[in-house]
Amino acid sequence: MSAMKKLYYQQAIMIWEQFCQLHRDLFDLTCDEYLVLLASDIEKLESMLPEKEDIIHRIGLIENERAALIHTLNTREIMDQPLDKVSDLLDYFDEIEAEMGVSALKNLNALLIDIVVRLQTQNKKNQHFLNKAMVSIRDIKESFGGKKKPYMTYGSDGMTKSIPR
Repeated sequence: MSAMKKLYYQQAIMIWEQFCQLHRDLFDLTCDEYLVLLASDIEKLESMLPEKEDIIHRIGLIENERAALIHTLNTREIMDQPLDKVSDLLDYFDEIEAEMGVSALKNLNALLIDIVVRLQTQNKKNQHFLNKAMVSIRDIKESFGGKKKPYMTYGSDGMTKSIPR
């Protein structure tokens, strides 16, 4: 095993650690966002958006580093097949992880997947809360107009559906 491959492995570890940290920061901020939504603190919610956008931007920069690493490996290393997916990259470093006796990169990838799944779940909760709030605001607005509205209910996706009365 070459020293260059070990250096690339260390670079991949650093990238995955940064991915995990940034996604964790985004998850924490998304959970805080839910609490702010519950408190109806619009000013605080607005102040959180630039921070969230900054984290997402930094995740994009790390994604560029990951893509550059894969591109470098595809152009500089002699391989049977080019690395097209993250799973290909993980498989490429199997030999190093077997030699070390620790699957650090695969463990970090599993952690990243777990954080992303939790983040998606929290985002759905936030969206569901916002959908309910929008329906309530629309109901109040329509009640002032004296309009008779169809009965509304929520679907499994948190969106409203009109049901005739």
